[in-house]
Amino acid sequence: MKVKINKGKNRLYLEISGNVSKKALDNLYTDIRFAVADLQPGFSLINDLTECKLCHITGIATYKKISNFLVANGVRDVVRIIKSDSLVIKQFLNFASRYTEYIPIYVHTLQEAEEQLDNADQKSRLIFRFSNLPPVEYFSKGIKGEGRVHDIATSGCRINSATVPPEINEQLDLALAFNAPENDPKTFCVKAYVVESQNDEFAVEYKDLDDDEETRFWQYLLREFEHESQHFHVQASLS
Repeated sequence: MKVKINKGKNRLYLEISGNVSKKALDNLYTDIRFAVADLQPGFSLINDLTECKLCHITGIATYKKISNFLVANGVRDVVRIIKSDSLVIKQFLNFASRYTEYIPIYVHTLQEAEEQLDNADQKSRLIFRFSNLPPVEYFSKGIKGEGRVHDIATSGCRINSATVPPEINEQLDLALAFNAPENDPKTFCVKAYVVESQNDEFAVEYKDLDDDEETRFWQYLLREFEHESQHFHVQASLS
């Protein structure tokens, strides 16, 4: 396990190799907390997993705790360096499909990772995949539709199981609902336009969100992430 930072770029680097035990992840969590203390909110992360072979199941709760800590402390972009045939990547993808998680960028070299972050929009923020959001409601040509949010960010979201599939470039009125008890109201309404549409799945980008609305929406996402993460820890402690 190696942890280092680049203060000039406001960037955190992790290098994880071998078979990863719970004890190793616990130590990594401690090192990450010390490193992040020297960075500013909005920092980016490069996580090199090319030499990581296996993550033991006992370490999943600690891995989730690390993810929660990074989000709570303002990580903006996450890039993972991987080998395409890596077993640990299959583990990560399997985990992410079952639980609330942020969606990283995957690359194959450190150079690619640096270039991705150097060229990133400074306003870019994480994409989340929540496990238990209420259905999203939308109006397509005056007809009310429902679907499930597949992934979501402050710039747009992807919706599947759509009851009324919209057309590309169509403008929609979205009502995005949340579970977190701190969200008052629990629904964020926004206009959006369709950028992808196929069968019962479509993707939208939000329209005309000003800085204040974007900040408020980001707080919704953070609270929902924390809410679902707390539920994860309860489930993990009971299993």
